Amino acid sequence: MHEAELLGRDGELRILRELTGRLPGSGGALALQGRPGVGKSALLRAAADHARSTGWQVIGAAGRAGGAPFSGLRELLQPVLGSAGSLPAGQDRALRSAFETGSAPPPETFRVALAALNLIAARAAERPVVLIADDVQWFDRPSQEVLAFMARRADHDPVVILAALRSGWTLPGMPVLDVPVLDEASARRLLARRAAALPAAVRERMLGEALGNPLALVELPAAWHPAGPPGAWAHLPVNSALTTAFAGGLGALPDQARDALVIAAVTHTGELSEVLAAASVLTRRPVPVDALDSAVAARLIRLDGTKVHFLHPVVRFAVLDAEAPARRRAAHAALAQVLADHPDRCTWHRAQSVNGPDDELADELADAHVPLLRSHGVVAAIWALQRSAQLTTDSATRGHRLLGAAEHAYGLGRTRLTHALIDEAERQQLGGTDRAKAGWLRDISEAGPQAEPVPARALDITEPTAGDPGLALDLLLSAALRAQGADAGSARRAGIVAAADRLTATGDPRHIAALALTEPVLRGRAVAGRLPSTAAVSALPDADGLRLLGMAAHAIGDPIRAVDLLGRAEPVFRDQGRLGLLSAVLLTQAADLLLLGDWPRAATLADEARRIVAETRQPGSIAALTGLDAVAAGLRGEKERALELADTVAAWERADLVPGLRLARGHARLGAGQYTEAYDELRPLFDQPRERLTWQSFTALMPFATAADRSGARRDAADVLAELEEVARITPAPLLHVQLPYARAVLAPESAAEELYMAALGQDLARWPLVKARTEQAYGLWLRRRRQSAEARPMLLAARTTFELVGACDWAGHSGTQGADGPLPSVVDLLSPREKLIAGLAAEGLSNREMAERLHLSPRTIAAHLYRVFPKLGIRSRGELGSVLERPETAVTDG
Repeated sequence: MHEAELLGRDGELRILRELTGRLPGSGGALALQGRPGVGKSALLRAAADHARSTGWQVIGAAGRAGGAPFSGLRELLQPVLGSAGSLPAGQDRALRSAFETGSAPPPETFRVALAALNLIAARAAERPVVLIADDVQWFDRPSQEVLAFMARRADHDPVVILAALRSGWTLPGMPVLDVPVLDEASARRLLARRAAALPAAVRERMLGEALGNPLALVELPAAWHPAGPPGAWAHLPVNSALTTAFAGGLGALPDQARDALVIAAVTHTGELSEVLAAASVLTRRPVPVDALDSAVAARLIRLDGTKVHFLHPVVRFAVLDAEAPARRRAAHAALAQVLADHPDRCTWHRAQSVNGPDDELADELADAHVPLLRSHGVVAAIWALQRSAQLTTDSATRGHRLLGAAEHAYGLGRTRLTHALIDEAERQQLGGTDRAKAGWLRDISEAGPQAEPVPARALDITEPTAGDPGLALDLLLSAALRAQGADAGSARRAGIVAAADRLTATGDPRHIAALALTEPVLRGRAVAGRLPSTAAVSALPDADGLRLLGMAAHAIGDPIRAVDLLGRAEPVFRDQGRLGLLSAVLLTQAADLLLLGDWPRAATLADEARRIVAETRQPGSIAALTGLDAVAAGLRGEKERALELADTVAAWERADLVPGLRLARGHARLGAGQYTEAYDELRPLFDQPRERLTWQSFTALMPFATAADRSGARRDAADVLAELEEVARITPAPLLHVQLPYARAVLAPESAAEELYMAALGQDLARWPLVKARTEQAYGLWLRRRRQSAEARPMLLAARTTFELVGACDWAGHSGTQGADGPLPSVVDLLSPREKLIAGLAAEGLSNREMAERLHLSPRTIAAHLYRVFPKLGIRSRGELGSVLERPETAVTDG
């Protein structure tokens, strides 16, 4: 048994050990079921080793296709057949007759099964037996029936029967354990052990194509060898182990089935009509749809309506590997002929059908990458540009096309592929502009911030980009991103801003985003003035521009406009398959939605971003997602989880994540009532020059003021507040301006507090429910301390309702169900007795007229009461009454 084969199998191993652990008291049976190569045999070997180490007898065999009746059983029982003479005479004869070859008909299966069971039970009486049958799908049918018979009765004796069979096969009555593919972490570890010497881009490709299958993860590296010009579309080489496991029936297929399969393997789309038409061209004779029946029966493909699907990518690789290069090129040529009405795809297949450079075809394919991008997504565009580069004779043009492919790979989130394409491009004779572009691409696609925050070339972008203003803006944005990520000093930032001021395209989203990222406070007003209003967003169809403008809004502290802009870009990136950019958009949106109180939507977007990051292997985004989770946990009052996640992120040692860690820890401490610790955690976010303050500093203002008020640090906090008042005169950041009134009120002397609270609540907080609830709670507690309970009650109830709806902690040192000075009021306490009664009857479903008749009131009076009830309860419709009210007080009457 090899330990590497069993990564990620702790659960399955535990089940097997529990089953064999029943011995010698009782037995049992279990069938391991799963796809080829998933590791069923490795689990059986582990179970056998464990049984032997315990002292039990292990008897086993593997099935082979094409055996005579009972041949599988004979091989399985071979080690104990010498004891068959001890069986009753009839059973001994049944076994011997079953295993004899000749013209006589085989004995009845039931008699053979009973004899086999008694033979194993007799041996188990001496010492428990673990009977292992691998590849049961290849056992002959009578042997399968006998094995199922024995398995159903195994618990009566000290016998454990373990079987392994492929998905789609069963042993009637035998319990089944589905063996899944490996999870991402285990698959990555297994591949790392087997493919450490291979290029990173190759490893990532294998990880994606293996789909978690252990055999593929082990054998794809063993089979790897560079074959011809490298291409992201090229199939991975396979060896005999992979071919046997995944495509064992390939060699026995009829010629027409092989012809159709090679077409299906090179087309990628799997359109059945195209496959059959191209196969007919390839063979010069009609190929009917039933030609694929044998491939379906061999479990190589499945037909899904009008599509052909290979059951695993390795099956497609095996089909291609079995064909000579000339035949693969002929298959592409046949498809090109069939796709004459689809010029872009036709050009792609023509390009695959030639052997050697072809500049004319290379130019056609480079032009076709744009329609391929629109119709078939980013991957098709990358393939087209990469193949076009391979067909190109001029080195500079070849490098330019490789950089175009690298740019698309970056948008897709494929960092390894991006860098591999840049490496290949830099080996060409690039011109000055393309050299600058290569550097820019490498900068923006790095997995995380680098030690050198801003490359020197980014500060003087005019010379390498002469005549290419678009590249100049790209380099400017790259420098700004690096400066933000590595916390660049004032001189670096000033250099970037100076470079921005030398450019004239001040309305370009790249220019706006660069200023926002570099100087969010000092240039915040200029950036805000260039951002489109919510109404004007629809006039910006370019998703890249929307993303950059949303990024700018986020950086200067305008989460409402950021969410609106990024929300428009999100579906476009999703439709285009640009997963790398989509994950960044989702992550930023989720962060802003947390601030705005839309936590369900934030969680949905964060979950999607997490799936994309796992799929595209973006290690730099994992820490950012974990940091967002830490902040969310802190806001919910989950102290231990928030601190644990923050410690995890801290291990990345990234300067750009430190403010988020302080926010998470500050919220966690505040929610736990540890006000001094919360203040100490949040205070450093304001300990820097005003021009260096960020949106995280603005976000921290309300919890900071609350912690200061409750920890006795009001004097120090007042100094911070005075500085922020000056900052507010410079920047229009809504994130700062909407929270300043709260901080003024909380930190104000008693004599001035009420007026400031009223001013804070007088703002337009329609899209800031948490700001409003925090302010209502603080004001309500202030009123309660002044013994104005009647006035405090609606404030505290409204705040509690919001906290419960959102899921937020109330910052009072406990969950949100009570205030700092005692329980918060019940929801129905705000209602008069008559309002309670009417609300209860409405919750039961009575109409206004029915309630009016019961209570001797007019329907108009009933409607007037409900009109007052709804806002008191924070609801908008009768349908919400049931979930808000306690049990209706139907016993109350009104005379």
